[in-house]
Amino acid sequence: MKELKKYFDNILGVDVVIKPLQEDKMKGLPYFVKGIYNLFTTELFGYEILLVEVKEDITADRLRRQLDIIQTTIQLTAIAVLKPIESYNRLRLIEKKIPFVIPGKQMYMPSLLIDLKEFGVTPKEKQEVMQPAAQLLLLFHLQVESLEGMNLKTIAEKIDYNATTVTRAVNYLSINNLCKLQGTKDKFLNFSFTKKELWRNVEPLMFNPIKKTKYYAGILKDNHLQKSNINALSNYSDLNPTAMEFYAAKPGYIQLLKDENPDKIGQMEGNICIEEWKYDPAKLSHTKFVDRLSLYLCFRENKNERIENALEQLIDKVEW
Repeated sequence: MKELKKYFDNILGVDVVIKPLQEDKMKGLPYFVKGIYNLFTTELFGYEILLVEVKEDITADRLRRQLDIIQTTIQLTAIAVLKPIESYNRLRLIEKKIPFVIPGKQMYMPSLLIDLKEFGVTPKEKQEVMQPAAQLLLLFHLQVESLEGMNLKTIAEKIDYNATTVTRAVNYLSINNLCKLQGTKDKFLNFSFTKKELWRNVEPLMFNPIKKTKYYAGILKDNHLQKSNINALSNYSDLNPTAMEFYAAKPGYIQLLKDENPDKIGQMEGNICIEEWKYDPAKLSHTKFVDRLSLYLCFRENKNERIENALEQLIDKVEW
């Protein structure tokens, strides 16, 4: 563990504290664990992880299965700590997506977005597709509350994603030169632009948040849904609303509605249109309408002159 601590310090620039896993947290672990592994905990980039020191030779398949068991029981991301092994065995671990660290040699931790090899840091290419968590994080920062200077754990709590997902989202933004991470033990988010500049730079990378739509026949009693589409656009502009009701919903909502009312929801008919979004629209607006910028992304490919004029009004009234 001393070698591992030094390795983290040299490669990642973080001074970690590594402690043996508390005895009371070992309850429920299979009997084989103590014979094959030593368990430790530490914090890396503000997140607690489990270090699983492997004491004997073990196949990649067996290590994968047993790490899953340990991780599920302890409820922490588990990283295998290994003695030096042959390169083909390391490749086997990577093929199996087994997170591991060989102090002084290599670390591979995909859940924490770290792939540092013996020849240095592997350069990461810019990613073309923005993840829903990354888009939600940006839109939250632009419209709801500034995330400037916050640590990743606090951001995860605010936008209701787990720590791993937020880490991936921030990594995407960093790769695309939209933000920087500062700090050692805790990582703090710093954006590279003002809000208006950030929007101009990031808008081309963003996607239409609508994942799928279904129609609902009847009265929908759900106060948590937000008005969307033309009805929301008419609220933010001079555009006239339509008779059809449009509502935006979080991921998984349509399936829940199907389970409760299978005869009222379908593909073609209904007096209500449900848009299931790729992220929860309620995180971005505290009114009965969806947020301005997500709505803009829904309509930006529309070439109707009335819609284009309404979108101009929509963006002009955004308070940066």
